[in-house]
Amino acid sequence: MAILQFTIRRKLTGGVLMLIMSAAVIAVLPGKKVAGFPVGRRDLLQTVVTTGRVTSLARVEVGSQILGSVAAVRVEAGDRVKAGQLLLQLRDDEVRAALDQAQAVVRELEERLKQIGTIDGPVSQQRLGEAEVTLRHARSAYERTQKLYDAGISSRADLDDAVKNRDVAVGLVERERLQLSNSRPQGGDVRLAEARLGQARAAVAVARERLARTVITAPGDGTVIGRKVEVGDVVQPGAALLVLSRNGRTQITAQIDEKNLGLLRVGQTTIISADAYPDSTFRARLATVVPAIDPLRGTVEARFDVVEPPPYLVPDMTVSLEVEVTRHQNVLTVSSEVIRDAATTPWVMLTRDGRTVRQNITLGIKGSGSSEIKSGLKEGDLVLAGYDKTSIGSRIRLRSVTGEKNNAH
Repeated sequence: MAILQFTIRRKLTGGVLMLIMSAAVIAVLPGKKVAGFPVGRRDLLQTVVTTGRVTSLARVEVGSQILGSVAAVRVEAGDRVKAGQLLLQLRDDEVRAALDQAQAVVRELEERLKQIGTIDGPVSQQRLGEAEVTLRHARSAYERTQKLYDAGISSRADLDDAVKNRDVAVGLVERERLQLSNSRPQGGDVRLAEARLGQARAAVAVARERLARTVITAPGDGTVIGRKVEVGDVVQPGAALLVLSRNGRTQITAQIDEKNLGLLRVGQTTIISADAYPDSTFRARLATVVPAIDPLRGTVEARFDVVEPPPYLVPDMTVSLEVEVTRHQNVLTVSSEVIRDAATTPWVMLTRDGRTVRQNITLGIKGSGSSEIKSGLKEGDLVLAGYDKTSIGSRIRLRSVTGEKNNAH
């Protein structure tokens, strides 16, 4: 019995010693080695990244102002054109015939007006003189016949003929005087001819305008970005036949998530690149933020003026935009990937006495890959990566991802 108790006591003592030794070994083990991201100071730029499309304020739809048939199309999509360059030609046979007819009427009326001044006037003057001579003879004959009638020598019929001849001569003089008056510069014939000539000249102007409208030219320098017409097409007035992007101010329109609305300010610098030219960037300026939310997409429309458009930029090209919204200098920052629950209650994992602890932090602006730390950390701290699965209270050793000497906190 005594031997059995001694054996049990010895086993218990050995077990306790083993536990003590195990605890001592665990206490001196260095722990799991994990990556640590250093907290440091730097200039931080916050940006809003989105995509957009190239647009142009000088986007023009070119069409015909008259009904007509297309005789020729002089440009293709992609062609660069100059102001006044021929784009389309409509058939002009009927319009030219109408112009020729109107011009013929003008020439006829001009000749008629010239005739009134050079022929009708002098002829009327001569006829008036002849009529006045005839009237004098008729009055003399009447006076003689009246005396003879009073003396009983002439008959009543002779007197009546004399009166009739006198009255006819008076009417002839009045008619010739009126005709002469009409042929003068302010006369009725001249005014009527001038009125008709004015109408004919207006008809010529209308015909010329219609003829001019059969020739469709570029309203300014630009590029043809759309063609919707072929030779032989019958076109209606106002229908868009060609689409031009005129040279001038170029804009980019983008739809930006409404959560970023408070960050946008007119005048902010924007860096832009196109997928087709990844090695080239250019600058733009935020010109307009439309004060309305698209309820379906939850976005606001922003428009950017391109400072110096590169030659490869074309309308409707898709581009990537990075809007510089805030810049803070020499602020405390850390890699954004170490921050946990950044959208709610941000915190990071540090070590104290070789074990992991939770540290709440206050965030400032967020830049490309880094975030501003307003409180909770100090320069030189090493923070566990957010993707690390180490639990709070674990024994670890931190290794700086920047190659710094290993540190334990």
